[in-house]
Amino acid sequence: MKKYIPFILLLIITACSKPEPQKAAVIGIEDIASLTSNYPDKIQVINFWATWCKPCVDELPAFEKLKATYGDQIEVILISLDDVENLESKVNPFLEKHNIQSQVRLLDYPYAAEYIPMVDPHWDGAIPVTLIKYKKEHKFYNQSFEFKELDFEVAALLEK
Repeated sequence: MKKYIPFILLLIITACSKPEPQKAAVIGIEDIASLTSNYPDKIQVINFWATWCKPCVDELPAFEKLKATYGDQIEVILISLDDVENLESKVNPFLEKHNIQSQVRLLDYPYAAEYIPMVDPHWDGAIPVTLIKYKKEHKFYNQSFEFKELDFEVAALLEK
């Protein structure tokens, strides 16, 4: 039994060192304007989603895997379109349950017609949508993603 104690302790330490899930930070339209107008030297993958949107929820693991795969080479920002009143009752519990590690923002701005064109003029308002930005590149995707597709898009930008 004594020979298993170091192994058990290692398992306990590993389990305890799991990173805490993110909590959503509330943002406004000025933050959307800043995010969509600036072109960083690091790839930004910005996904618009909501806890009530099944295709959105289904694709979140792909974004988490993308962040885990590329680490500091990319920035993954998940922008929730849930109602701000649901931040503590639905959004943050959802993030904890799914152990979301990417940055999460909750947009507190009710006028979609004002922020949608800032993201992309082709956005019809449906979610999920994703914006991938890098230097002067601006790619907009009005679709759900699987990891392979996201990985392909990021890898292609990193080769430039």
